[in-house]
Amino acid sequence: MIYVGIDVAKHKHQVAIIDDEGEIYEDDFIIVNDRLGFQKLDTIICRIQYQTGQKCKLAMEDTGHYNAPILKFLRENNYQVYRYNPILVKEFSKVHTLRKTKTDKTDALVIAKMVMGDFEKREQIQNKITEELKELTRFRSRLGKHQSLLKTQYTRILEKSFPELATYGQVRYSSYMIQILKKYPSPKRIAMAHEKTLSKLLGVNNSRIQPDFLKQLAKDSVGCYSSITEFELTQIIQQIDLYEKQIKEVDKKIQEMMDTLDSPIVTIPGISYRLGSIIIAEIGDVLNFDNPGQLLAFAGMEPSIYQSGNYKGTGKMVKRGSPQLRWAMYHASRLVSIYSPTFKKYYEKKLAEGKHFNVVLSHVAKKLIRVIFHLIQTGESYKEVGA
Repeated sequence: MIYVGIDVAKHKHQVAIIDDEGEIYEDDFIIVNDRLGFQKLDTIICRIQYQTGQKCKLAMEDTGHYNAPILKFLRENNYQVYRYNPILVKEFSKVHTLRKTKTDKTDALVIAKMVMGDFEKREQIQNKITEELKELTRFRSRLGKHQSLLKTQYTRILEKSFPELATYGQVRYSSYMIQILKKYPSPKRIAMAHEKTLSKLLGVNNSRIQPDFLKQLAKDSVGCYSSITEFELTQIIQQIDLYEKQIKEVDKKIQEMMDTLDSPIVTIPGISYRLGSIIIAEIGDVLNFDNPGQLLAFAGMEPSIYQSGNYKGTGKMVKRGSPQLRWAMYHASRLVSIYSPTFKKYYEKKLAEGKHFNVVLSHVAKKLIRVIFHLIQTGESYKEVGA
């Protein structure tokens, strides 16, 4: 068997090729990240296979979007390609040498040796819909983060120009207040506005803040504002509105994809389409996991274990898996503990044992992962115990 290790980078990839006997065919072979570079790699592999009469397996680190083009090319050309967590590659390298040397050349060789010695290796199954859903949910997350940063800037300007309004909690983030500030971006302009216009913008059923009160608040304001402050606030509000529109469009697209998948995990009380989409997207194909324990490890939610002699102990969560899946499972655990009678009972039982809130949620997450693993495998809808 021929083993090919690829150290993936942004513009070029380092390649090492060895066989079962450890003979090195290539250890300083570089390809550019384009079609000509990929075809060059294909030609080299085909030549070595022809000379030796052996089959070939390839491996690379799972480095996110950097390995997507070459992975696509290799799979389209019917190569078996394995992806390893960079942490595993790092630990494998430590085991096999005491030298503290890290170069692209040595990394490619380490990956080739790793796939050669990995007798339990299994090629990850890719599902096109879940891969696209992962891209979409992560894009949704990035949009949310950008919008949060803009809201921080929005609050900063209000605290400077209209501090009296900034103390009114969620009122300042409400859609009606943002529309008012979009039209009247300073206390001076609000104080000069007509009450009927303010009333229309506030809405007839708004009981939290009245037009006359808002005008008086603006007249008495001690804020520091200027034409530049007004300009900046207007610009930020326009950006917030844009992100809000984009997020709604993305959520609609996620909903459509979730309807296509028709996953049973959204039948679990507390798991919405939004949260469920992240869980499904990050898990990918459940056939990549033999048991719920592997899925728990992939989420980075298993406890660290230390054993030496007669001592055996457990520590904190390893947190080495998918941070997106871990975030989603944490929030899903909290919500199912509220809305599902079965999980609520389990949650209260663990609390009664005197465990910390976060420890209790980790126990709920383990149970929830087992349920999710079963539902996805069988396609069954969730049923409460005893129902």
